[in-house]
Amino acid sequence: MKQYSFLPIIFFMGIITIGQIDPDWVFREIEMKQAALQNRRELLKPTAKSGQYQYDVGFYGIDLKIDIDNEEISGQVNIRGKSKINALSVIELDLMSPLIVDSVWNEASGFQQSGDDLSIQLQAPVDSGQVFEVGIQYGGSPVAAGLKGFSFAFHDNVPIVSTLSEPYYARGWFPCKDIPSDKADSADISLTVPDSLVAISNGLLKSILDNNNGTKTYKWQERYPIATYLISLAVTNYDLIEQTYTAKDGTTMPVQHWYYPEDESRIDVLLLTTEMISFFSDIWGEYPFINEKYGHARFSWGGGMEHQTCTSLGSYSELMVCHELAHQWWGDMVTCANWSEIWLNEGFARYSEALWEEYKNGSDGYRDYMAKINRPEYWQSGPVYILDTTNVSSIFNLLVYDKGAWILHMLRGVVGDSVFQDIFPAYREKYYMDVATTEGFKQICEKISGEDLDWFFNQWVYGSGQPDYKIRWGRKKTTANNWQMTLWIDQTQSATNLFQMPMAVKVEFSDRDSMLIITDSLASQSFGFQFSEMPENVFVDPENWILKTIQYSMIDPDIGYLPDKFLLTNPYPNPFNAGTYFDIYLPYDTDSRIVVYDMNGRLVETIAEGLQRSGYRELVWQPENLPSGVYFIRLENSWVELSKKVVYLK
Repeated sequence: MKQYSFLPIIFFMGIITIGQIDPDWVFREIEMKQAALQNRRELLKPTAKSGQYQYDVGFYGIDLKIDIDNEEISGQVNIRGKSKINALSVIELDLMSPLIVDSVWNEASGFQQSGDDLSIQLQAPVDSGQVFEVGIQYGGSPVAAGLKGFSFAFHDNVPIVSTLSEPYYARGWFPCKDIPSDKADSADISLTVPDSLVAISNGLLKSILDNNNGTKTYKWQERYPIATYLISLAVTNYDLIEQTYTAKDGTTMPVQHWYYPEDESRIDVLLLTTEMISFFSDIWGEYPFINEKYGHARFSWGGGMEHQTCTSLGSYSELMVCHELAHQWWGDMVTCANWSEIWLNEGFARYSEALWEEYKNGSDGYRDYMAKINRPEYWQSGPVYILDTTNVSSIFNLLVYDKGAWILHMLRGVVGDSVFQDIFPAYREKYYMDVATTEGFKQICEKISGEDLDWFFNQWVYGSGQPDYKIRWGRKKTTANNWQMTLWIDQTQSATNLFQMPMAVKVEFSDRDSMLIITDSLASQSFGFQFSEMPENVFVDPENWILKTIQYSMIDPDIGYLPDKFLLTNPYPNPFNAGTYFDIYLPYDTDSRIVVYDMNGRLVETIAEGLQRSGYRELVWQPENLPSGVYFIRLENSWVELSKKVVYLK
């Protein structure tokens, strides 16, 4: 296992400390998303209808009027796409049934709406590679019965309208092909709202039109590829703080924070954003949407949601700001191809929190953070790769977030920092503005590292659980300058779920430490080592690169068990000339003497005297100015008097 510091730790006087780091903010986000899923009448299937594979979406033009008093929307959506088959005649879309289609136009000749399915008939068949465009007029109450893709709420007696479309809720407020694997190349979002409110969305604000009827229309343009669940809106009486981010090439970008007026005293944490963008750009490549913006808009749910170019925040937390910003790379720029792969979004963003801690507080901050999110007692059973995306608690849970982050931490330990650092720019280059799978990420890791990593991904991403290690070790002096050490490692979890992991073993000596690398893969395995001096202690995975539990057996490394009484071993060699070695064991701290008497009972030498710490130690007696003869080495204290005979030959 290669272990180095990940990055030079750069400290800036501009870092703002905002209270104690709280990795548990994510509980609020998971609860929010699970609650939304629980409210669904029926969780929609995670795969597209077969007809949706017959075309790719290139553009969404969304033009909405929001009726806050009646909690309704009305408007139109233009969809431009490209056929993937010959003679494409029907465009299959998703639209939840509380919303009703009134009419269609452009190249559409008719429509059929049934449940949450919308089929648009084309005026003429479209062959593979040809572009089509359809328009849809619709309206109604978005996602009826309190289902939360689209929310009407209040803050401080002011309306707040906002969306949270992950995973399947974009269809709750506009007709679309609602699967993450098909990103639109661009989108226009026009929002007509009361003129006392501000409407925020993705990309750049191109214009604000005063309609002279008590409403304004905000026209936003997103010109980067975007998944449907990342298209968003947020409408209320926002105040705005603006910052500027300067890219490495000198490009400047607005960083805009829209917040409730009553929150003004709580928003200092948002001012960390530009520094965070610089940090992540240094390690992952430039901020992906540099020609548009980044920002935040307060919304009515807890937690956060990484809407492209404008994260929605339910509260203010340093690590939440960090997490959602990291999603702009891993989730928005590179998006999981389907919801089974959600760890590629959430595990990556969760790990970014640890990297931010490392940036601010060095390796200690990094390791402290990883230790805080090592809590399998909160994780549901099963693999990080989601097998059943119809289970409402599977897509969003701490297994995906925290174990997902630990997978990246362990990968870093396996491949080493320099390789790990190179993986993410390569992953970015391969899947820039596209979608990715675990297999695709694994292939990048293998290409950059030059290693076969099937074993790693099979057990940590597709498999379940973690190793539970039981450690014991022993040592034996074979010659004057040679010690044999044996390390035994047992995996005590299920014998059908064994883990293969390279691991560091730290061996402590009296004046130095030695780090060894072993690979453990069996239910019970032993490893032998030779040293020129006595090993005093052993620690497995001392820097905590492996997700595990570990238990050290309480045995004496020399005699193979933990004695409960004082011991004095036979000296060796015996007879001796230059010196003789012997061991003592003290079960607890005590005032003791280790002395030598001659045949007449006279004290001839004191080897050690005073407070002796509990445990084992080896001692040596090297006589000076004594005649040959029989002597007695004694261990004396208030509890015992132990004696061993030895013959000294000059």
